Amino acid sequence: MKRLTLLFVVILTIFCSCSTKQYLLKSTDQDLSQIKRILIVNNDFSNIIPVGIYPSYENIDDFVTKKDSAISDIPELVCVELLKRQINCEIAYEHSEINNETYYIEYQDYWAWDFKKYMHVLKMKLYKNGIEIKTVASQGNGAGMHDYPTPEKQIPLLIDLLLKK
Repeated sequence: MKRLTLLFVVILTIFCSCSTKQYLLKSTDQDLSQIKRILIVNNDFSNIIPVGIYPSYENIDDFVTKKDSAISDIPELVCVELLKRQINCEIAYEHSEINNETYYIEYQDYWAWDFKKYMHVLKMKLYKNGIEIKTVASQGNGAGMHDYPTPEKQIPLLIDLLLKK
C-alpha cells in the first residue's frame, strides 16, 4: 500500500509540474463586460529561445536568440475565441488602423524546442486609447517538464483571464 501511495504521489507531482500556467500580470478596474469589438494587431514574427532554457515570462526577452516568421496563426485563433464570447474581432495589420475608441490586443509568442517545437510563453496585452488595460501570459513549466503548450490550448484560457473581472 505504501508503494502504491508513493507511486501515486510521484505521478501526481510529475503531471502537476508539467502543466502550463496562466498569469494576470497587470489589470485596471475597467469594466470589460460591455466590449463589443476588439482588434488584434498582427505580429509578423515569433521569438525563439534556446533549447534547454526555461526562462520566466518576466525576463524571457533576455533569452531570445532569433526571430522567425510567425509560427502560428495566433490572430485568427484569438478572433475565434472572441467570437465565441459574442465579441466582434478584426485583424489589424498596422497601428494606423486603430482609432482611440477601439479596444485592441497586442501579443508576443516565444517558442523553444524539446523533441518538437512548443510555445513556452504567450503574452497578450489589451489596450484602449493607447493605454494598457490588462496583461496576461501563459508559461510552460520552468523546470524543463512541460505539457507542450500550443496556442490552440492556451488562447482560450488567456482570453477568459483577459476578459474576467
